[in-house]
Amino acid sequence: MHLEFGDAWVHVTPSANWLYLSDADAVKELFSRRRDFIKPIGIYKMLEIFGPNLLTVEGEDWQRHRKITAPPFNEKANNLVWVESLHQTRDMLRYWAHHGQEGVCSTVQDTKILTLHVLAHAGLGQAHSFQSAIDSPAIAAEMNYRDSISLILQNAVIVMLMPPRLLLLPFLPKKLIRVGNAIVAFKKYMTEVLNQEKTLVSQGKSGAGNLMSSLVRASEEASQTASQHGPAGLTAGEIFGNMFIFNSAGHETTANTLSYGILLLAAHPKWQKWVAEEVLHVLNDRRSETWSYDDVFPRLKRCRAVMFETLRLFSPVLSIPKYTGDRDQQLTINNKNHLIPAKTLILPNSMALHTHPRYWGEDALVWRPSRWIVPSTGRSNGESLEFSGEESLRVPMQGTFVPWSEGARVCPGKKFAQVEFVAAIAALFRTHHVEPKVHSGEDVGHARQRILDMVMDSNMGFLLQIRNPTSVSVEWILN
Repeated sequence: MHLEFGDAWVHVTPSANWLYLSDADAVKELFSRRRDFIKPIGIYKMLEIFGPNLLTVEGEDWQRHRKITAPPFNEKANNLVWVESLHQTRDMLRYWAHHGQEGVCSTVQDTKILTLHVLAHAGLGQAHSFQSAIDSPAIAAEMNYRDSISLILQNAVIVMLMPPRLLLLPFLPKKLIRVGNAIVAFKKYMTEVLNQEKTLVSQGKSGAGNLMSSLVRASEEASQTASQHGPAGLTAGEIFGNMFIFNSAGHETTANTLSYGILLLAAHPKWQKWVAEEVLHVLNDRRSETWSYDDVFPRLKRCRAVMFETLRLFSPVLSIPKYTGDRDQQLTINNKNHLIPAKTLILPNSMALHTHPRYWGEDALVWRPSRWIVPSTGRSNGESLEFSGEESLRVPMQGTFVPWSEGARVCPGKKFAQVEFVAAIAALFRTHHVEPKVHSGEDVGHARQRILDMVMDSNMGFLLQIRNPTSVSVEWILN
């Protein structure tokens, strides 16, 4: 629509005006002027299931939340993510390879298990084997943390629309009551961990180093150092609210990107070999248990390129809205100043920004991971399978690639997600390759096209998702 109507157009309604943008410079300015173009927190209030959090507050409250929630996403946490992602991927690959020529059609569901287990480990230090989720889906009334958050996230729309207390009414269907029980179990577990961590802090003892531990300690430190009028720590409800957002924002978004990436690699053997070449060059025959985060992650640039290219075309969130609030605001669009009226909702159109030929070339709609690689001197492009180890990642122009937002409100879990994705891709393609299961009477080319057709048949629910994710099976084959 932007190619037809221009880089900015307004959808006018009786209740509000919606300004859609695909001008990268304007989007860059929009994200950089946090106090002028605010977050429309009214849209996000439904996410305050357990309490206010980073996504649902603005102004000084947001500064307080940001100051306390940013430190937990550090290199120590990233190392936890790296180690656990490798562990979970080994288990998942073992499960997939066990199916042999029968193949698996559960790629989307299985990557959700992987990312949930990584979050449980990095967030609260809980360890779960991948196979445990396959063998023993939660059915007990007394649920652990993993099972409770999984059930809450599976029923996110219900949880956001119905107050938790109503979900426990005895005349409701058992499925809804189980969701209510999951909310109670999640909050109970959070309360126990919070109290344990506060006790350790009061005793001067070190914590576990996971996200919950770091969040509690950062909050306690802020409370102790706060001036009379300065920002204090987070309340228990705000800690619970942020832990829920860490899980909800980091679970299906990363799982979706990983499943899209895997399926696209299965449909494009050229790019699968391209990634494997880097993995083999960097890791040789080393077992994944020996892969060091500090040494290995920075060198796997093609793996990150696969993630970025997948997010470019299949971003889980199509827009990160802003709002002018109660005042008119000036915004430069296509080098001209425009007055944006008060109470206007502004939507940077991620899909348009990510696919505009002006920024990405004439093949902007083509999934080509090599566009993210800057080759070494003397190399014509980044597509060669003769890996030199001297490649670097392209840094896109600001405003043209915004899956994690930009500016002060950039997603604090951005690197967390990248580490998880790269670890999984490297562990999968170090020893195996993936092919579509070929039906009787068709060749492998038609089978790969079926994968592409399935991927392209995506729709927007709470996030972008494949409509029929079990309609195609893939086979994992030992190299």
